Amino acid sequence: MSLFKKYQQPDENNRSQAKDTNPTKGKVSVKEKLAFGSGEFANRYGENGVNDIATPVYNIILGLSPATIGIVLMLMRIWDSVTDPIMGWISDNWRGAHGRRKPFLLLGSILMAIAYPLIWMASPDWTEQTKSIYFICLALIFFTTYTIYSVPFRALATEMTPDYEERTNIRVYSAFFNKLFMFMLPWIFPLSQSQLFNDPVTGIRTLAALSSVLILVSGIICARFPQERYHKVALQQEKVKLLPSFLSLVKDPAFLLLHGIGVFLLCSILLVATFGLYVNMFYVWDGNIAGGSRYFAISQNILQVLGIVMLAVISRYLVKVEKKKLILLSLSLALLGSLARWFTYNKGIPELLFIDPFFFAPAYTVFWAIFLSMLGDYCDYDEFKNGNRREGVFSAISGWIMKAGSSLAFGASGILLAWTHFSKDLGGDQPDGTLLKMRLLLIGLPVLCLLLAIAFNTLYPLSKARMQEIRGTLESRRGEI
Repeated sequence: MSLFKKYQQPDENNRSQAKDTNPTKGKVSVKEKLAFGSGEFANRYGENGVNDIATPVYNIILGLSPATIGIVLMLMRIWDSVTDPIMGWISDNWRGAHGRRKPFLLLGSILMAIAYPLIWMASPDWTEQTKSIYFICLALIFFTTYTIYSVPFRALATEMTPDYEERTNIRVYSAFFNKLFMFMLPWIFPLSQSQLFNDPVTGIRTLAALSSVLILVSGIICARFPQERYHKVALQQEKVKLLPSFLSLVKDPAFLLLHGIGVFLLCSILLVATFGLYVNMFYVWDGNIAGGSRYFAISQNILQVLGIVMLAVISRYLVKVEKKKLILLSLSLALLGSLARWFTYNKGIPELLFIDPFFFAPAYTVFWAIFLSMLGDYCDYDEFKNGNRREGVFSAISGWIMKAGSSLAFGASGILLAWTHFSKDLGGDQPDGTLLKMRLLLIGLPVLCLLLAIAFNTLYPLSKARMQEIRGTLESRRGEI
């Protein structure tokens, strides 16, 4: 614990400055919050719009092996490790009249809207090699356009306000749009299987084309209305250097602990995202893909509806609570929900699946609203320690860590699915032990990840009191924002 002691001790010289900080200075208009929140549609299509549906679409509809799909998704994170920091550096040092972030939000959303439908244009009649090459090439193009959008988007979130509590309110608004998106996303695969379309291939292509319209509209709105409140501060500082910034961040214990919390929670979800769908379709529903995917989508919709209710609870009752305590609460609920899946994924009573969201809706809603707010707090701590605002580089490295964690989790999920000897052609009649392995992984992997996240949260040093002191010191240095 001594390693982190220096971050936990209050700065006596700054106590009076912390007391004098005026919280009303950091308030953000509802219009801006709504506009920024709408940008979550484009952001989620980049993060979840490929990762969440690539395995069922490319495996079940297009016939590509799950192991290959997982490897492609992992390769994308290697690509992100190059493009994300470069984009963050470009954005931090941009000196345009319209700000450091907003021009790239507009450009990125336009390019994403063009690239997204193309990912799903592969044909099931192609060879395995052709489909693999096509998926790799189009994924590279799409994730490059997503980098152009996502890095400035995450940076903008951290510089809309200097206020500790208002950062959470902003994330409540963006979480609302996130919930709306995640309400729709689980239906893409089952809708592609429905009689609305001549065949599943036509279905997924049509739905992807409609999705591109939503990407474009949300990106334009987000680029138009929110204000960049730290733009003038950035204009007065020296240009941010990429390599020194990268090294100073990845060597900081607070940075690593914060992202360890996020990565382990994310892995607890994504390592078993495919397993949840597949266990429901092939264990609970005995290989009935339409019925199992429909029930799973309904469960996900319940999750999002309950999540929207939780957003109101956070905004009304929890916004003033210490963030570390709320993170611990959310991780504990997710841990209980993971253990309960041995009973809720029930072959005899498939409706028990609908209990699942009552654990995970409050857990995930509280976690993401608070965790993303903590990222904004860290940027103040970074300025306090290093003297520069560099949200772009921070958001690039932060985003890459989270995306790397998500893609590694998805990649490992595909490899683990192949390890269980699962075969889509066998339906519910899988080899001995396959479905049992899938059920055990569905429960055991999240439990391990969540325990690690709880440990990291216990060690994380930046409390509410410490952040108020840091804000007071910063405002005494360069004035209020």
